[in-house]
Amino acid sequence: MKRGILYLVIAIICFSCKQTPEKTHEKPITDGIAIFEVYLEDSVAVDNFSNFLRDTLKLPVEWEPFDVFGNKVVYDAAFYLGNTTLELLSVNPPMDDIKEQAKYNRILFQSQNLDSTSNTLLEAKIAPQPSFNFNIASGGSELTIGKQTNLDSLSKKSNVNIAFWQYLNPGYNFKERTTKGNSKEDLRIALDAAFKSNPMGIIELKEIHLKISQDALIDWKRFMGLDMDHKWFLSNGPVVSYEASEENIGVEWITLRVQNLDTAKEFLSQRNMLSIENDKVSIAQSRVYGLQIYVEE
Repeated sequence: MKRGILYLVIAIICFSCKQTPEKTHEKPITDGIAIFEVYLEDSVAVDNFSNFLRDTLKLPVEWEPFDVFGNKVVYDAAFYLGNTTLELLSVNPPMDDIKEQAKYNRILFQSQNLDSTSNTLLEAKIAPQPSFNFNIASGGSELTIGKQTNLDSLSKKSNVNIAFWQYLNPGYNFKERTTKGNSKEDLRIALDAAFKSNPMGIIELKEIHLKISQDALIDWKRFMGLDMDHKWFLSNGPVVSYEASEENIGVEWITLRVQNLDTAKEFLSQRNMLSIENDKVSIAQSRVYGLQIYVEE
């Protein structure tokens, strides 16, 4: 009897040894976030939030609000946050499944080559949608400014749209772009120069916090790799942190890094924008359409 049990244990061990371990990356597939999108309830909200970011926070304008596709469906603006583009967007008619005034709605991770990124995602058992050219209406004609591939399954599981984005050269200097460059490097230099003078001392988008289901986290770990204390560290930032929850909110909050917290607090206080939430400094939600935005050094 004992010998039979021993043979069974050996057989199980040998079978297990033959199994191919699941592909897991030690580090994230991407080095950063190209565009971080906020969905707003209507075009008026996009205009008002744009005014706040431009005139109060004095963030560099990448492009002022405009009719992206020339058909009065998508109204879009973008501002520079040091290590990513903060995009504001409304659609007509509004999205039925979003009830909030504003929602962190899309993360477009940076890709230098979408074909290569797609292959890497497939190796990690993440099925991307076919990549497509992203065309806008610019100067009276259609212009391709980038390429995109969506992760539909992961987006649905996570309650936030996930995609990979590759800028093409026209994306750096199309007509509607306020800050232009002949190349990615030229554009970054121009944006960084303007960004340094923001009065709150914002340096970058420090952290994005996900509150998503355990099922969604399984796929996140496949392409984001090994985490440290529930955080993934992208080489160009931000930190992507997470909490497993059946609430499945998506992106729950973000944190801005500032040069000096006391200076930032004084700036916010003087404008009646200072709030303390969870013992942390934040921008009053009434000024940012209910979004939770923390501020840290």
